[in-house]
Amino acid sequence: MEFSLFVIACVVGLVILSTALTVRREHRRVRSAMAGHYGGPPNPYELAYLAGGPRRVINTALGLLARAGVIRVSRGGHTSLVAGAKPSPDPIEHAVMEALHLRGGSAPVGEVRRAVAEGRGVESLRYRLLGLGLLVPEGALDHAQALLSRLQIASIIEVIVVAGILLAGATGGLGTFALLVGMISAIGGFSAYSRQRRALRDALSNAGHQVLASAREAHVRGSRPLVPDLAFAVGIPVALYGLSELNEPGLEEELQRQTAGAANSCATGSCGGGGSNSGDGLSFGGGGDFGSGGWGDSGGSGDSGGSSDGGGSSCGSSCGSGCGG
Repeated sequence: MEFSLFVIACVVGLVILSTALTVRREHRRVRSAMAGHYGGPPNPYELAYLAGGPRRVINTALGLLARAGVIRVSRGGHTSLVAGAKPSPDPIEHAVMEALHLRGGSAPVGEVRRAVAEGRGVESLRYRLLGLGLLVPEGALDHAQALLSRLQIASIIEVIVVAGILLAGATGGLGTFALLVGMISAIGGFSAYSRQRRALRDALSNAGHQVLASAREAHVRGSRPLVPDLAFAVGIPVALYGLSELNEPGLEEELQRQTAGAANSCATGSCGGGGSNSGDGLSFGGGGDFGSGGWGDSGGSGDSGGSSDGGGSSCGSSCGSGCGG
């Protein structure tokens, strides 16, 4: 009896170890196989997507347009087009201006954010980054995900084996070794599962992380370059680190506001029409801009560059192409 339990515990333990190593190997293979072929310096919106996903992209556009005097952000997070503002050639900025134009020139910032999330500009940006090898395409990690499920099942089976050993009272001789093997394997299996599950949510390829790391080395957080080019002086810092880099606390606070209705609709998965990297729970290089508030805001945590930018913050619930993850 004890010998049989020992053999079972060891076999399941070997399956757990082998599967954990295979998941990690497959994960690394997929990300390293995607060689980036970037031909020039990334623009602020490409960096924003890599750093914080579509939410950071839209917030960067809002911050840039506000600083440029193209839109006005008033108390309560209400945005308005400034009379006589020229259309922007950039697709993301154009989408923000178009969203306001279609709403009579003004709208709550959460409504504008959600409208842009559902538009083509963000989706086109994502496809461009996919083509450059900076994002992991849909389905590339399916095999790793299947292995991860197998690891979870094997770990659960090992817990059952441990429970069987305890219930059988086989805690002497080989039974003790079986119990130790089972407990160590189960703990190690669940630990590896949790670790790899987080790793597989990362939307960036190795090349994407390299581009982002290079940009952060060149643009240190908190530095204020004195140049007339807003895209360089404002757009890149906000793209990399969040709205706190606007260096205007009042504007930052108003741009963080959202509407509860928009947040709720995003939470139910109606933020847009799902793209390949728009699945549930994807994370980006610096985390999403909102911890859990979705596209609308209720005045809660925003893109302040603090906790909301902590690594690994995920998109939330199936926000479609706008969430990006």
